[in-house]
Amino acid sequence: MIAVGQTIGNYMITAKLGEGGMGVVYLAEHPVIGRKVAMKAIHPELSRNPEVVSRFVTEAKAVNQIGNEHIVDIHDFGTTPDGDFYFIMEFLQGEALADRMKREAPLDPARALNIAAQVADALAASHAHGIVHRDLKPENIFLIHKGGTNDFVKVLDFGLAKLTLGADKVSHKTRTGSVMGTPYYMSPEQCEGRPNIDHRADVYSLGIILFEMLTRQVPFTGEGYGEIIVKHITAPVPSPRRFNPRLSAAHEAILLRALAKNRDERFQGMEDFRVAMLDPERYALSPSIVPTPGPLAGYGGDTIVASPPLTKSRVGDGVAPRAATQLGDPAAAAPSTFRDSAVAVETEDAIPKSRGALLAGVLGAALVLGGVAAFLVVRTGSAGPPPAVQPAVTKPAPAPAPPRPPAVAPLPTEVTIKFRSEPLGAAVARKDTGEQLGVTPFEMEIPQGKSPLEVVFKKSNYKDVPLSVVPSESSLLEATLEAAPPALSTSPHRPGKPGTKPSTDKAGGAHHGKGGRPMDEDGVLAPSF
Repeated sequence: MIAVGQTIGNYMITAKLGEGGMGVVYLAEHPVIGRKVAMKAIHPELSRNPEVVSRFVTEAKAVNQIGNEHIVDIHDFGTTPDGDFYFIMEFLQGEALADRMKREAPLDPARALNIAAQVADALAASHAHGIVHRDLKPENIFLIHKGGTNDFVKVLDFGLAKLTLGADKVSHKTRTGSVMGTPYYMSPEQCEGRPNIDHRADVYSLGIILFEMLTRQVPFTGEGYGEIIVKHITAPVPSPRRFNPRLSAAHEAILLRALAKNRDERFQGMEDFRVAMLDPERYALSPSIVPTPGPLAGYGGDTIVASPPLTKSRVGDGVAPRAATQLGDPAAAAPSTFRDSAVAVETEDAIPKSRGALLAGVLGAALVLGGVAAFLVVRTGSAGPPPAVQPAVTKPAPAPAPPRPPAVAPLPTEVTIKFRSEPLGAAVARKDTGEQLGVTPFEMEIPQGKSPLEVVFKKSNYKDVPLSVVPSESSLLEATLEAAPPALSTSPHRPGKPGTKPSTDKAGGAHHGKGGRPMDEDGVLAPSF
């Protein structure tokens, strides 16, 4: 198992950056040139799972084939002697779009469109190589400082990518009917578990992300995984201008086109989507396909009922079924961005099974109206024409109250870092200032952040051990000290003797002891999972 302090290939692991369901990401450093990288490794218990290994290899292969500036670079791939699969990627300094939105959403429309256009540029290059991402979400979009902007995009985590061209037409087998991805951002065809997923699924997912950037809401949410999936397939898209009145009709037109249920009615390529986002007003003046409201015909030739579905409430809540609203209706539900959904599905939509059912309902309504008319004629007899019927006055429905922004729990301001060494009694000092923090074992609280804290473990007769930790959460930093070799000569030191001159690096600067090199700035954070 890979651990902090271990050397893998040409890099020494210095800190653990994060962990997900499939693997762990570490911060690593080249011991000679000081270059920092991120190392992603599969969990040891999953390294024997052929499907997980296949996805891991697919990610490295897919990213290497694309080579776009908005996609994270992968430099190396390998296996440790213990059988752990890993790859080396650029170390990114910045934050995920998900974190940015928690603080700043809704974003200014021009800023949101610029971010989404960069994502579209990355995925246009991906699709040109026959690679569909299939798991696009804010956690997989990273924003770094580059070219004078803090919104330079890096797209991460191609672990679910599907190769559709060339010899590797299918990167790994997916059982027909299985649902893969993150439910809030999945296309209707993914939600149905269809096997023929193409690049237009990524168009839909990016449309959801753009909707969230502009409104602070995702369009579809629910109390369970299944409810969200059903809404993607059947529910109309709520009007984004209901949540953000600053949005123009052009912004709404772009969103509704990207979120069309029928993939034939979406943007047919990421480049088209990108062009529309770069000039929304010009796009609004051009002829375009108007998405069909409600569930549609159109996934691979299969037909889905085109009438608005009825929504069945949870059992026992006493609420009668209601008709779903139409596309862009401001009365549609306002789901929250910060999704705390249960795993169990407690709500399902009752979908008419055929157009015949809808026709039968219309005919039934006509018969009832005819019966009422006949009853009125009998009651009035032949005494004269029936009295004029005054039109009913309908009171306008009250305007819906603006949605309250969801409460966001404050992030902890400090984390606890525990320092341990083997053997005990090592002094721990900051690498940049030389300030001693304590003697192992000890622990201390430091401000939470994403910049690594670099320290050096020192003990008499032992080699110094430089390590670092990213204080994003409470953690343990442990060093194993290696005994220093005994001095080779007992003669007194004489100035000018060969070998006594302070060593310098290639730039002419004196070294400051092992691990004392100033931090380089060539890197940029750890990917999401």
